[in-house]
Amino acid sequence: MTIIAILLSFGLCHFIRELGGFRKRRWLTGWVDFSNDAFGKLPLWPDVLGFLVITAVPLVVLLLLNKLLYSALGTTGAFLLALLVLIYSFGPRDLDTDVAEIVDAEDDEKRLAALQKLMGKPVPEDPEKCRAAAVEAVFSEALHRWFGVIFWFAVLGIVGAFLYRMVDWLVNEDHKLTDEQKGLFIRLQQIMDWPAAQLMTLSLAIATDFDSVYTAWKQYHDEQGHGLFDGDNGFLLASARGIVLTGHAARDGYADQIEGPMIGLQQAMDLTWRILGVWLTVLALLLLIGVIV
Repeated sequence: MTIIAILLSFGLCHFIRELGGFRKRRWLTGWVDFSNDAFGKLPLWPDVLGFLVITAVPLVVLLLLNKLLYSALGTTGAFLLALLVLIYSFGPRDLDTDVAEIVDAEDDEKRLAALQKLMGKPVPEDPEKCRAAAVEAVFSEALHRWFGVIFWFAVLGIVGAFLYRMVDWLVNEDHKLTDEQKGLFIRLQQIMDWPAAQLMTLSLAIATDFDSVYTAWKQYHDEQGHGLFDGDNGFLLASARGIVLTGHAARDGYADQIEGPMIGLQQAMDLTWRILGVWLTVLALLLLIGVIV
C-alpha cells in the first residue's frame, strides 16, 4: 500500500493541479492560538509542554480518524486516508511547475520574479552565483516538498508524513510560538530532514557520478569541522551544486540535451527526477521482500 499510495498521490498532484487548493492550513493557526489561550498558564507551557501538546493533539486526531475509517471501510478506508494525507502533505506547490514557470517565462522580468519566488530570497546578480543558488533552491525545495514527506510516510505512515508537513509549517510560517517552542520545532525539523537528505545524497551519487558526490559530501563535512550528525543539511546542497557546476550532470542521459539560460536549474530538476526514480525503485524492492507493505 505504501508505494501505491505514493505513486497515486504523486500522479494526482502532478496531473490535477487544482489539488493544491486542498492544502489549507488555517486550522493550524487556529489550533496554536487556541492552545495558547487554553493552556498558556500551565508550567513549562512556553517550553517543552507547549511543543508536545501542539504537536501531539493533531496526530492523535489523525490516528483516531484512521481507526474510524478502518473500522468502517477496512483497508480501503485506511488507504483513502493515506492518499488524502499525502496529497495534503506534498507541496505547498508542485516543484516541477515552479521550475517550468521559470524556464518558460516570456521575458527576463517574469523569469527573475519566478526565480526569486522559488529561492525565497533576492536573486544574485553574478551568473555563476545565480546558477549555484538556483541548483540549491531546487534541491532544498525537493527535500521539503517531496522527499521528506515520502521518507517519513515510508517509516511512520500517515503520522510521519503529516508530522513532517506540520513541523515545516510551524517553522517557516508566522505562528504564535515562543522562542523556546520555535527552537524545538526547528530542531525537530533538522532531525527529520537529516536522514532524508542523506538518502537524497546517496541517490544522487547512484544516479550520477559516485566519486564526485562523495568528494563534495566529505569536503563539506571536513570544512564545517563537525561530526556526521551535527550541523545542517548543507552536504546535500554542496553535492548537488558540485555535480551540476562541474559539468558531471551533463555527461549522461537527458541532461546533456538541456539548453537555455536556465540550464543549471533544468539540470537540477532533471537530477531530482532521477533521485525520485531511485527512491521508488528501492521502495519497490522493499515491498517485494516484505520490509514494507
